[in-house]
Amino acid sequence: MIPREIEHGHVVQAVERIDAEGVPTSRMSYHYDLVFGGKPYPPKYVISLASKFATGSEHPPGSFNAVEAKNYFLARGYDIFDRRQAAAAVAPQEDESAFPEGTSVYEQHRRLERDAAIVRNAKTKRLRETGRLQCDVCSFDFREAYGNRGEGFIEAHHTIPVAELGGTVNTKLKDLALVCSNCHRMLHRGALLAVEDLRALVEGDGSCGVT
Repeated sequence: MIPREIEHGHVVQAVERIDAEGVPTSRMSYHYDLVFGGKPYPPKYVISLASKFATGSEHPPGSFNAVEAKNYFLARGYDIFDRRQAAAAVAPQEDESAFPEGTSVYEQHRRLERDAAIVRNAKTKRLRETGRLQCDVCSFDFREAYGNRGEGFIEAHHTIPVAELGGTVNTKLKDLALVCSNCHRMLHRGALLAVEDLRALVEGDGSCGVT
């Protein structure tokens, strides 16, 4: 049973402790995230730490489960992110009509990026690991910016130049980067740019222009 003594201030203290010290591997969350200040936190671990601030002793994780922790926060108006529901709602890869067209290399590259199965797998894997679909270049999060309308949305970019694939190499998850629409366009503009190089440009400028 979750201690009744826990108040919002104790939750804030727990979150601040996690920000400062991180989350032990054994206390990571696999299905739910408490979204606090736009960042995800493992609900059970937050409750355990909040209990320590409220009562002086950390609440044993075995005395309540993940669903109880989720329901505890939902009942008090906190935002809970369900990774499994989000994975089921992963948006399909969009065909960006605003991209420049005309070259055979570009058309081949776009066909690779439209491989629905591998794209969905990449997004689902990221959600299960982090609970978020952030841009690999600028960290933009469509859900954070647009709420439910942005749920499950991000674009997949093939990081290997098409000329190196020869049309015979199967795409692997490690060959895909998940990027926002702005960064995706910039990766394709002119000669194909590496994700790391564009990230360096964004970090130098401070923004990719997404608002």
